Amino acid sequence: MKTRRLRITERENPAAQHLEEKSALAILRVINREDHKVAPAVKKVIPQIARAVDLATEALARGGRLIYLGTGTSGRLGVLDAAECIPTFNTDRVLCVMAGAPKSMFRPSEVSEDDPQLGIRDLRRIKLSARDALVGISASGRTPYTLGGMRYAHRLGVKTIALTSNPDAPMRKVADVAIVPVVGPEIVAGSSRMKAGTAQKLVLNMISTASMLRLGRVVSGRMITLRISNRKLRERGRRIVMKAARVTARQAAAALERAGESIPVALLMLRKGLSRAEAQELLRGGLNVAAVLRAASPAPSRPARRR
Repeated sequence: MKTRRLRITERENPAAQHLEEKSALAILRVINREDHKVAPAVKKVIPQIARAVDLATEALARGGRLIYLGTGTSGRLGVLDAAECIPTFNTDRVLCVMAGAPKSMFRPSEVSEDDPQLGIRDLRRIKLSARDALVGISASGRTPYTLGGMRYAHRLGVKTIALTSNPDAPMRKVADVAIVPVVGPEIVAGSSRMKAGTAQKLVLNMISTASMLRLGRVVSGRMITLRISNRKLRERGRRIVMKAARVTARQAAAALERAGESIPVALLMLRKGLSRAEAQELLRGGLNVAAVLRAASPAPSRPARRR
């Protein structure tokens, strides 16, 4: 097979020639130089990422889910991003379907990548519906498991997003939006856990974070919907309430305790003098938590006029 026909992620990188003969410092400098190509590649596809955010936000706003689908490194990165959305944004509606999971999260299970029917089976298992948005993640863009799942989603009317590092990837043809950060060949040919994986990590972070911002689950960089589950997060929640409500540490801690450790409820109780039940009811009535909190913010006082 001629080199020009190889997928980008499978090509040999000229920078890797005789790299094994060099010192650790020289090897690391080459790897770092290659890594510097990732962020510019992602920057070029920001318009496509923005469209993906729109699709994800629309799905979540109508009660659907943002679902990642992948195998190997791609699947693990999807699992990582989805798992982090639970404590950060207090949501379980971002999830990942990974070939061979849960065992494949810790041990290779490449054989499951080759069966498109497994992708369909796994999506049926979570009851994929047209309300959801699906992100197929594959560095090569041709993994049978992921392709099979994306084609099935397309038939259901699910909005689909392709995240790949190959411009000629077949998965682009079954996607409403294709995100293709071209990072070039890897230092270890075919090892897409490197630059391609880094690009995937950046893009997935952008999709989930921007979607949650659009849905009002973050205010001025603060995790207002943070799920408090340990001492560190309880301390973070207290600081958020202190700054957002302009109260003392003791007042913030007391408000959080009365609010059942819900930051939005605590803020509404402090700002509007509501009971816990009243604050919870107000939040249930609005899809955008940030908008509810902004509406509850006290109007800035005007300086008195001089007579």
